[in-house]
Amino acid sequence: MHTPLSHLGAWFVALALLLTACAPASSLSKGSGSSVPEEPPAAGGGPGQSMEALPVVSPEPEPEPQPVLTQEDVDEALARVMERYKAAGVTVAAVEKGRLSQAGAWGWAVKNEREMTPDTKIRIASISKVVVAMCAVAMAEDGVLDLDAPISTYWGAGAVNPYSKGQPTARTFMTHTSSIKNLDTARGLSKLRGILQSKSSWRSMEPGNGGYWSYSNFGMCVLGTTLELAYDGLLDDYLQKRFLEPIGARASFCGGELDVGEVATLYTTGGVGRSAADHAAQRIPSKIGDTASYLPGGYTTSAVDMAKLVAVLANDGVYKEPVYGYTETEDPESGTRMVVAEPLPGKYKETRLLSEDSVSELETPQFTVRLEGYAPFEQCLILRRQEDVMDQEVLYYHTGSAYGVFSLMTYNPVTQNGVVVITTGASRNMNEYGMYALCYDLMEILYEKMEEQPV
Repeated sequence: MHTPLSHLGAWFVALALLLTACAPASSLSKGSGSSVPEEPPAAGGGPGQSMEALPVVSPEPEPEPQPVLTQEDVDEALARVMERYKAAGVTVAAVEKGRLSQAGAWGWAVKNEREMTPDTKIRIASISKVVVAMCAVAMAEDGVLDLDAPISTYWGAGAVNPYSKGQPTARTFMTHTSSIKNLDTARGLSKLRGILQSKSSWRSMEPGNGGYWSYSNFGMCVLGTTLELAYDGLLDDYLQKRFLEPIGARASFCGGELDVGEVATLYTTGGVGRSAADHAAQRIPSKIGDTASYLPGGYTTSAVDMAKLVAVLANDGVYKEPVYGYTETEDPESGTRMVVAEPLPGKYKETRLLSEDSVSELETPQFTVRLEGYAPFEQCLILRRQEDVMDQEVLYYHTGSAYGVFSLMTYNPVTQNGVVVITTGASRNMNEYGMYALCYDLMEILYEKMEEQPV
């Protein structure tokens, strides 16, 4: 570190050099054995010759890191894990460097009828809450919703906790500290409004107090409907336009929006939790509030399409997809002319879906939750955060379980890698981190593979 004295000395040296450079030629000493030319000599020539400008060569930019995971890696990881676990079906998709990477599947979507694929649509359970959270911060970014306004702003003056000074907001619902009791899920605007206006629906606590954290599916019914009231339309419609259409994803909070042939039957260890036919026949809501009971866990998507949303989070709000080049070729056997599409190395189309600030909002820890028997985690806005998990410096994640589905999504914002795993018919085997063991073990293998150096 420089001392003040050395700073002063350096100032005098700089001043002396400046005075010397600015002095007229006649004032320079010629008897000191040194001379100062009036202009630099021309390159490659004598006095009087003009010097041509040399071209400036800019260094080549560093090549963008490329994914290293292969299809064989995914298939081998699935085979290894399924030697130790039982399930009806498993599907997985990975994100590398903030971009959708490889995907794979094992088992059945419908037993003995249709194999599981990475594109099979599955009711993903509570990971649905992450999708609701992404819509919430997007609406805030769009100026549609105020995350910190009392929910009475959208529901009316009667929707208040009579036992607290502060009032619940969208933000408190996103941290499970709204002070609403965890009632049974419900739908219908008038029914939900009646519940919010009832004193018996509220707990005696200040909203936002992490010491009273209570995981609430009913709270998600209220949050999602609050978003619909702010948007003045169905949340699923907003989701489609704001996120899914730009990234080419086919998914919905409403199972009835999907075809039975693309939906998986949800198996439990003892039978069927919900058939593909029943799920695809689900009523499609048309009014605000009618979707409410679907929002805590009803989002139906594939591992691939959920990984696209994870890629948005891992890449600070930007979705990157490859740009393809097209070449014409000929089938050597048939002589048929064909056009083949191949991704252009290092070329990507970028679509910003969330601002960096919105992603940071989702990822900012609010408080620590300690549950008996499990490692503590930091509660963010719906997302959870743990350090030193799966040999990762940090992971953001969420789990899901319902009707025989056990699911897990994770991503590391530092490496921009992530994984989504969805299972049906597996046992409820949760490890010390509060994550489903089958999903965790599969992810751990893939994270290790993704961090290997390319050959």
